[in-house]
Order: sequence, then structure tokens, then C-alpha cells
Amino acid sequence: MTETTAPTSTNSVQSIVRAFRILEEIALSERPMGISEIAENCNLPMPTAHRILRTLIAGGYAFQTPRRTYALGARLIPLSRYAGGSLGIAFRPMLAEFAAKVDESVSVAMLDQDFARYIAHVPSEHPMRLFTEVGNQVSIHASGVGKAILSQFSDAEVRTILDRAGMRAFTPTTITDPNELIAQLHEIRERGYAIDEAEHDLGVRCVAVSLDVPLHLAVSASGLPSRMTDEVVTTVVVPELNKLAERLREAIEKSNTQWGR
Repeated sequence: MTETTAPTSTNSVQSIVRAFRILEEIALSERPMGISEIAENCNLPMPTAHRILRTLIAGGYAFQTPRRTYALGARLIPLSRYAGGSLGIAFRPMLAEFAAKVDESVSVAMLDQDFARYIAHVPSEHPMRLFTEVGNQVSIHASGVGKAILSQFSDAEVRTILDRAGMRAFTPTTITDPNELIAQLHEIRERGYAIDEAEHDLGVRCVAVSLDVPLHLAVSASGLPSRMTDEVVTTVVVPELNKLAERLREAIEKSNTQWGR
């Protein structure tokens, strides 16, 4: 096997590039990986991959499972939150344009363990409006952003997440049956957007679409049901949300391209 030449002249920086490449490979696989698979996919000699993995394990950024495969470590969780905050800052001007055009509150959330965590939010100008604090988390089964994120997973993966997170009832309309939620996720995938019918907060209707990127992200618009009617949702909110989602995807892809991804 020919070892990858990193874009640097120093071994120390080259090692960092390779370490991040391994972390990204495990993350994109969404499952623990064996050492031979990691080495092959990253185009690294087995001893090099093993040495880097030992270093990552020592720092808590990876761990070895009982089956001798490798998974991402818990030390990456706070880093993902900080990264989400940086994304949120970059997204805010686009969200502000959407909020001004649609006149409803708009948010972006990312998967954080088994919850949806808000990384960006712009409120509407209405006196009666939804205000979400960046950094707050919401249950994934009872929110528009949560259901949009769940729609990115298979039914089996959804059941695993719900088993861990539970399905607490926040309002009378909260879905607490996993079979009912999974059936709704099928509808969400088909029509392209999720709706939260006051399932997390009374008096709030939320519409959300997922972003087709490696990160598990969703963008949503929220407002009073009297304003967010079915006609407004289908003719105004969803088309504008899809345009916004495309702009957010392009921003993420541009950022990845700048860093050589």
C-alpha cells in the first residue's frame, strides 16, 4: 500500500491531518470500524493507522470496542457543540433574511447525542412569537427539527434512538408510540418536510426540513397555528425553507472545499 502524502512538509502536521482523516472516516461510516478497513479507506499502512488510533484512544477521542473495532470517543461531544456554535454564527445572516421574508421565527438544530440542539435562531417581529435560546436542546421525537433529523435514519436506527431517549409526553398531541412516529417519518421522507403540531410547546406549530449533509442538521420555521395555516405552510413556508436549506448546504460545502474535503 502506498502511504498518503499529506499536504504539508512536516511530520507533525501530517500526523494531525491523518488523525482527522481517520476520525472523519469513522464518523461517516456511522458504525465502529476495524483497523484494516480504516487503514484501507484512509490509504494508510496498518502500523501507521494503529499508531494514530492508539494516540486518539489515549486522548479520549476514540475507543476500542469489545469486538476490537474502533468508534468515536466522548471527548468529541463538546467539540461538536462548539463547532455547531460556529456554524450557527455563519448561518445567522441567511436566517435573518428568511425571518424577514416569511415573518416567522427560524432555527437550525443539530443532532447532539439523542436530542436536537439549537445552534442558530432568529425570532420573528411578531409580538406573539417563538423565542429559542441557542444551545437549548429539545426532545427529538416531539419537535419539528427532531423529526426532520430522525427522518435521516433507518427505522431500526430510529427505534434504537427512541429506546435510549424515551418518548415523554409534553402536550396532549405529543406522539409517544414509536410505531406511530415511524409511520409519520415515512410520510415526512415522502413529502420532504416535518410538522410539529404543538407537540413540544402548546400553541406553536413548527415546520422543518433536513439538510442533506454528513452532519445531522435541520432548519425550521415556527409560529402560531393561526398564522401557520396549511395553505401558508405549503405555498410559502416550505418553498422558502427548501431555498434556505439549499443555501445552508452550499455554505457547508464551500467550507469543506476550502479545507480540502
